[in-house]
This record gives sequence, C-alpha cells and structure tokens, in this order.
Amino acid sequence: MKKVLAIILALVMVFALAACGQQAASGGSNQSVSQQGSAGSPKQDIADATAAEPAGELKHVKMGLSMQSLQAAAFHAWADYLQYRLDYEASQRGYEVELVTLNADNDVTKQATDIRDLIAQGCEVIFCPCLDSQAILSSVKEVHDAGLIYVSYCREVSHDAVGDEIPDLTVNFASEDQAYYGMVDLFEIMKADGVEPVKIIDCYGDKTDENAHNRERGLQKAIKEYGFENVPIVEAECGHWEPDVCGQNLAPVLAANPDANCMYSSSDFLSSGIQKAMEDAGMWHKHGEEGHVYFSASDLYPLGIQHLREGYMDTGVDQGCYNFAVAAAAGAFDLLEGKEVEPVQLVLGTRATYADIEEILATIPLWGNDYADY
Repeated sequence: MKKVLAIILALVMVFALAACGQQAASGGSNQSVSQQGSAGSPKQDIADATAAEPAGELKHVKMGLSMQSLQAAAFHAWADYLQYRLDYEASQRGYEVELVTLNADNDVTKQATDIRDLIAQGCEVIFCPCLDSQAILSSVKEVHDAGLIYVSYCREVSHDAVGDEIPDLTVNFASEDQAYYGMVDLFEIMKADGVEPVKIIDCYGDKTDENAHNRERGLQKAIKEYGFENVPIVEAECGHWEPDVCGQNLAPVLAANPDANCMYSSSDFLSSGIQKAMEDAGMWHKHGEEGHVYFSASDLYPLGIQHLREGYMDTGVDQGCYNFAVAAAAGAFDLLEGKEVEPVQLVLGTRATYADIEEILATIPLWGNDYADY
C-alpha cells in the first residue's frame, strides 16, 4: 500500500510541480520554487494512478533519516513525504529502497549518536533536519569521512560550514522569502486599510535553527523596503520552538507595548502561546475589529490555517512540505548515481491571506490541511 501511495503522490505532484513558477532566491545559486498556483492533491485520482514496474533485478539501497523531533505536525509530514518520494524514485530508477528513521527527540547529543548509528548500519545517504545548525557540522564531516552522502533536509547547517562540513545537498524552505513575502502582503493589507505600523512585535524563532535567522533577514528586508526602519521592534523569544515559552515571553512585551499594532511570528506553530498571551492582554481581535493587531506568520500549521480563516492572522506562507521531499529524493538518487545537482534548493510555499485562504484551500493542497489531526 505504501508503494502504491508513493506512486499516487508522485503522479499527482508531477503535474503540480509543472505548474510551479521559479524565481531566484537570495544566495546566488540557490533555487527558490514557488508553489503558488499548483493544483491537485497527493491523495486524489487514486483510481487513475498507474506506474510501470522496472524490468530486471532491483538494486538495493539503504538510506537513513535522522529526525530532530516528531513533536510537530510538520515533522511528520517531512518524514512521511520523504518516504513516499524515495519509494517513487526507486520504482522509476530500478531500485528498492530501505529507509531507516531515527528520532533524536530534541536531544542534540542523541542526534549525533543517531547519525553515527546510521553510518554503522550502512546507509549510503543520510537525510537530516538538524537540531543545532552549528553542532551538526561535526556529524556532516563524519558522514563524508565515511564516504557517504549527506542531505540537509528542511533545515540548513550553519553558514560557517567549510570543506567536508558542507552538505552534498541542502533542500529547505525559502525561509527568508517566507518572512519577506508574508510581511510584504501584510504591509499591503495595512496600506489598503490606511494603517501604518506603530510598533512591530517579533516572535523570534529557535536561535539554534538557521530558518529562524533566515526569517529575521526576510522580516528586516520587508521593513526596509517599506520604509519602516525607524518603527520600534520589540522581540519575544520562543526557546526551542516552544509555544508556551513564546507566550510567556510575549506577555510582558504586550504589557509594555499596548500600542503595538503589527506582529510577525517566525512560525505559526507558536500560535497557541501567542493567542493565549494576546487574549490575556485584550489584544486578540479579528481583522476589521477595533484593536486588531496585524499579524503575519510562516509555515501554515493547522492552527495557522484556522487563524487565517477566522481573521486573527492576516497573512502566511506555508512550507510546501511535499515539494521538499520531491527535491530531496530526486537529488539523493542523482548524487548516488554520480550526477550533478544544484547544491542548495529552496522551496517557497503558497502565499495566503485571510481574504483568499478559503479559495486556496479549495484549489491548492496545503500540508497543514492534510495533517490537521496531528
């Protein structure tokens, strides 16, 4: 059944990817692929899905996935979609693939141990969403010292990486562009409403995760582009992507800045904590209501989609999780077969606002909608 589902997902998404536009991302050779406007769903057209079995003897390949955690819905999507796409690529290229998945459960030391375990088990390719972008560099080097392939999956290693610390392939969301376009859309909504930011609240993501730093750059880029450099920015940290911690840190920020009318969150995974703090401060109002704080967040977790639909959140950009898996699986097999790949591939997900989220849900498959029960 898993193999059938993989083929179904692949066939449907081939058409979706064909509809995706491409645009340059910051970073020179980095590639950012927009999912905006893609159609179809990984779970549709089951009856029409077909795939030819490759002729001849299959080549066996073992690969490893060192998950940083499985606590969040997106992390399940990353792992599941990768398995589907590896199965699909294997079926097209004459392989049978065995994927060994280990979960570090938010323990940096365990993730390093897990990667050594995957090396010892004979995994030829190791995928890893790292917990700590700096600490992971020694593990990347260990993989290369063993003559194996390292794919940085859904998270980037530190930009300080040199030599054998640099992954063979990085597939990640265009996290800088996520924040940038989310804030561009937010500022345009504010402009249409005749409102300018008085103070901007910044719910900063996990500072051991390069995605959080990338999103800060995107936030600052949008602020500068719209001429809001002199608008005060007040920060609330979230610890290690912890909604409760974010809410606890946000509460005193709101108390000290009741006039703040604009907010960015590095991820709407944090939104349960943000909502609690905003409600307690009397600042949780829908778009159009008096006292509404204009709010943008990245990722479009199920709660983020809900808050967009309800009007508490104004804009968001999703992760495009399935397209990460498409790029990572194809790139891994290409590397295994000695082919050249673009070393950094960044995927920009769908841009959404409170005004168009219903239309988007009706036409575009969002990972957060598929994993609403997690």
